[in-house]
Amino acid sequence: MNMMLMIRHYAVRLVVLLLFASLPGVVSAGMIRDTELESGLQKLMAPLVKAAGYPPGAIAVRIIIDPNYNAFVAGKQIIYVHSGLLLEAQSTEEIIGVLAHEIGHLKAGHVPRRDAAIADANSANALAALAAIAIAAGGGGGDAAAGVLIGGQDQATRKLLQTIRYDEAVADELGLSLLDKTGISASGLRDMMQRMAAQRALPESRQSRYYQTHPGAVERLGVYQDHVNRKDREATPLADDILTLAARLKTKLRAYVEPPQSVLTQFTDETVPGHLYARSIARYRRGELEAALAVIDRLIDMVPDDPFFHEFRGDILLSMAQPNASALAYETAISLRPDSPQILLNYGRSLIAGGRADDFTKAISALEKARNGEAKWAFAHRQLAIAYGRAGRLADADMTLAEEALLTGDTQQAIKMARRTLSYENLRDELQNRANDILFRYGAAAK
Repeated sequence: MNMMLMIRHYAVRLVVLLLFASLPGVVSAGMIRDTELESGLQKLMAPLVKAAGYPPGAIAVRIIIDPNYNAFVAGKQIIYVHSGLLLEAQSTEEIIGVLAHEIGHLKAGHVPRRDAAIADANSANALAALAAIAIAAGGGGGDAAAGVLIGGQDQATRKLLQTIRYDEAVADELGLSLLDKTGISASGLRDMMQRMAAQRALPESRQSRYYQTHPGAVERLGVYQDHVNRKDREATPLADDILTLAARLKTKLRAYVEPPQSVLTQFTDETVPGHLYARSIARYRRGELEAALAVIDRLIDMVPDDPFFHEFRGDILLSMAQPNASALAYETAISLRPDSPQILLNYGRSLIAGGRADDFTKAISALEKARNGEAKWAFAHRQLAIAYGRAGRLADADMTLAEEALLTGDTQQAIKMARRTLSYENLRDELQNRANDILFRYGAAAK
């Protein structure tokens, strides 16, 4: 395995995640934010989460639009899954098995431990490794990066790779234990690792990202195979509703990431709800909004109580510049699935776009719930600030913009907006305290 290739992947991954932290929208910077996809994956792994001792919904899932087969953990209790993994997985057991492995990383505390090692600026070895990572990530090449590590400094890099190998073994053990506790077969993981182990004979350019960043495939295959031999007879088949859910998630994801014409060619049976869903998404992506709306309306006639169909109808109508009709569609979706931050956010956006003064209060209520549901989503703060501004609540708007700025890392803007918040007369104590907190934490350092 190319050691610098692995280092470069981890560095690029960190940079990409920092970008993801502040970018909104359904699809942005390679990430898709979709209530149905994320909540569906959470449902698939819910038994694992419970078996690991976490409360329901404690582990979030984010989907990265990337054809490479890969998954990883970063930050606090978030699993990032590449679209390529979900689409290439050969069974639902395989998807659940990979999620179990990643939960194993979280349970073992691997993320903060790795972050702490990299952040140890007092270590010359760590600084050298960071410099090498920066060069590799910037395209400086293996030779330049290796030059930074001359003089024994590459020992830190070797230690990092040893740590990664050890972490993978620990995550395997914990993941297999979670599968056992939930009665789910590890055969999916075994089959996946068989494919990974076969890649050792391939040139690096043809090896999957998962193989390159999850080392020890051959050894791990032996562990998986032994586990299946011993435990598979105790496993129970996945329930039909889980298999149906997984198939629906793959269909929707395929409709979003594959060329629209290919989707229309693949999904031709208009008596099957999943095919209609995929066709509506494909028409939407092609800009054929009237056709997309006609298809989703047929689908809603077939399945009237599905919140995600009504949500997508709202998306289409909002794109057609019909905000009032869009708001009604989102209202129906929310009635069927309350407390979904992304649906609430688009509902609030529709009410703002409608421009009716009576709707601004509704918009604020919806967007406050969306903001509270995803407190670190900068886009939710931005939309809430717009709603406050349209309703004439300028102090609230400026305070919300200050908090948005903190989420995007712009402390200067946060300080500016906090000071502007304090300039209003008759300021509520709650706003005054929030603004002063920002100035106390960041104001002195900015002067």
